[in-house]
Amino acid sequence: MNDTITIIISVWKREYLDEQLQSLVHQTIRPQEIWILQDKYHIDISSTVNKYKEIFPDIHLVHSDINFKYFWRFSLCIYVKTKYTLIIDDDVIPSPTWLDTCLKKCKEYNAVISCTGRIIKPFHEGEVRDLYFIGDVHPDHKYNFQEDDTMVDYGCNSFFFKTGWIKDFWHIWPSSFASGEDMHLSSSLKILRSIPTVVPQQLSKNGTGNLNKYYSRDQFSSWRAADFRLIRESIVDYLLVKGWKPLMWGTD
Repeated sequence: MNDTITIIISVWKREYLDEQLQSLVHQTIRPQEIWILQDKYHIDISSTVNKYKEIFPDIHLVHSDINFKYFWRFSLCIYVKTKYTLIIDDDVIPSPTWLDTCLKKCKEYNAVISCTGRIIKPFHEGEVRDLYFIGDVHPDHKYNFQEDDTMVDYGCNSFFFKTGWIKDFWHIWPSSFASGEDMHLSSSLKILRSIPTVVPQQLSKNGTGNLNKYYSRDQFSSWRAADFRLIRESIVDYLLVKGWKPLMWGTD
């Protein structure tokens, strides 16, 4: 099996797939398989997938008439045969060295590797919960930028991990399938295996996990939903009961 990698890309309404696949052509490490998972049929991507079949013989399009939203990527992951899996959102364009970075950092830290992440701030009764944003908020860069390897409570936008870890994802049943797959991955692995989540150093366009962070700020972004924050806060509460301990909680 060696260091083989399967990449899973979800598609809904955004039209960045061609740009994403082009970025994979230029990776310094070639993925063994690419799975494109399309929810419903809002856009036609079949010609885009076919365009890359000569370059990636094992590129596959999986289409569902049901909108399974965010968790079905992790459901299908149990069928992945490669040693590693990279799941990326439909708004993420990795730089040419990103797969190599993910592989090295996953081995170094025995961790989930994400291009962005969040640290949940400590809070006290009466205070508003907030998040520390890691990797995607630097004002001087269009791409993801991070000065140092940083441990986070959960990753966002892309998730690189050993495929065998996905079994633990389902050992703790999600409280909701409406959101929170990112938190569920990091929390379940932290609770059951003490596996951390790390956002690696990203200092240039040649080493970033996402070349255009503004793609995630369009009208299709899930965080724009009115109930987004409430749903995710309830998920945090559920995971705390299951044993999740955010990094900064219990500190002043």
